[in-house]
Amino acid sequence: MTSMPAMRRRARACACVGHSAPVMHNARSARRTDGGPLKQHQLRAFLALAEGGSLVKAANALNKTPAAISKAIRELEEDFEVQFFHRNATGMSLTEGGKILLPRAQAMLAERRRADEALRLLRGKTDAHLRVGLSPAVSVLLAPALVERFVARMPSVRLDLFEYQREHMTHRLDDGTLDIALFAMPSFLQRDVDKRATRLYATEFALAVKHDGAFARAASLADLRDARWILSDPSGAQQTYIEDAFRHARLDPPARTMVCSASGLGVSLALKLDAVALIARPIAQAHPQLAVLDCLAAPPRLDIYSLIRATTVASPVVESFLDIARELGGSSALDPSAY
Repeated sequence: MTSMPAMRRRARACACVGHSAPVMHNARSARRTDGGPLKQHQLRAFLALAEGGSLVKAANALNKTPAAISKAIRELEEDFEVQFFHRNATGMSLTEGGKILLPRAQAMLAERRRADEALRLLRGKTDAHLRVGLSPAVSVLLAPALVERFVARMPSVRLDLFEYQREHMTHRLDDGTLDIALFAMPSFLQRDVDKRATRLYATEFALAVKHDGAFARAASLADLRDARWILSDPSGAQQTYIEDAFRHARLDPPARTMVCSASGLGVSLALKLDAVALIARPIAQAHPQLAVLDCLAAPPRLDIYSLIRATTVASPVVESFLDIARELGGSSALDPSAY
């Protein structure tokens, strides 16, 4: 057996001739480098501590003892040789390493849950859980009929719906909060579509006014110059489209515009203020108090997209949900009678 002094002399000799000195790894470090599995209880402890900020809160959340949480975190830090939490008198907060691990830990546990649900479906058990993010326009345009059909097709699946602006959906998907997201994208904003998104179907915009209001009989944009306009796009692209349409008709753009990104509220404001709203045609046709005006030579298109996390394999539940959305896009379910 080689003595410790001999090992040191050998290391110095290796260094002198340009070789690397031997590096000693503990067993856990070697396992992690070789791709050893992360343990679920460690990830759950990490996430609970990141959210709660103290061992006591994390222990209560997981029905464990503070000592068990502390042990799981210590093992995780030893495995990665990285400190994930700052310890101080006021609690525990994430280090830079912890911030790197956080979204990945969330995604790993979410993907494990999806795999469990897919395998349970394979065994004939349908107690799955689907979390869907909807943009405001999709909530009004598609959600009622979509949810009705999905619940009828998969009655034992728990379905949770959350409304987000499109730009917040990717983060919610990546951290596992959402399984799938549906959003609407006007044709004048197509340059901003996420490359991972899949188009499900398309409809179009229409000008809508109060059916018995001052502009109900408008036959051209010239009749709408003095109207107040309700615009749903906060980026300004929709306003640019309207201004270009007026200029193309050799008219000055409307002077009174209001931005309201909440689709349902925008319709209510159009009725209350006797204003013009540029909204999805199915929504306008579905509302009994709105009249649709055909004053645009080429109404902009409204595409409906789905988005899932890049590394996620769509489960049977997700596929069923998307199939129904596609069916609705090509059926009479988007006619006024469906709302």
